[in-house]
Amino acid sequence: FGLPRAAGPVFLKLAGAALQGEPDSSLASQKEGAALPPDAEAEAPITPLFQELNVTASTDAKKLMGAMVAIFNNGDRAVDLVLKSPSNRSTLMYAIADLPSNFRPAAQVLLRRRDRNMRLRVLQHFRPAQDQQPEAMRISKQTNSSKLGSAIMSKFVDVAGNNLQRSVLLEFQGAQTASIALDAIEKAQHKAHREFTFMPRKVYSPQEGGSDDTPVRGGVQMNVVVVAT
Repeated sequence: FGLPRAAGPVFLKLAGAALQGEPDSSLASQKEGAALPPDAEAEAPITPLFQELNVTASTDAKKLMGAMVAIFNNGDRAVDLVLKSPSNRSTLMYAIADLPSNFRPAAQVLLRRRDRNMRLRVLQHFRPAQDQQPEAMRISKQTNSSKLGSAIMSKFVDVAGNNLQRSVLLEFQGAQTASIALDAIEKAQHKAHREFTFMPRKVYSPQEGGSDDTPVRGGVQMNVVVVAT
């Protein structure tokens, strides 16, 4: 239908503004992998819901327990423990187990953030319903935490994701096995897609030489009840 039109710049109408059909230099620079401005990469600080206590390689379980007691006595419902040193994971378990029983403490492993630190939320006066006689699982230094996590998960849900039993009991002794237990609880929680609450306590075995009236404490064993909440 007539002679072809002469080539010229193409204009697009978008939201009432005329835009020339040429590539945007700012978009081109982003496509080339140009770095974003420093202020664009800065992350806004996250305000914690509860007070946080950092656990480092030098943190003592008794002192950590005392800090949690002070926070609970101040009226806080819970406190978050942030593990800064993975080698000191057992301190978390022993500090919670040392809390006075009148607080009726329980703990939950929180989902990790971008800093990849393990976080536990320790709550007072929170005891979810559990089975009357939960199945016991013994942990040794040779126990693989990934396999243990899968074993724990299999007690709570089947392959179709249906709920099974409500709780299991973990038994162990020593700092190394405490670290394995905590690692396994976190992995089991992820695999089961359930929220787990655990309640550790120390069980002392009687030592030879004591009597019924004046028992002497011998070895200590850690019993941890894990409950699907």
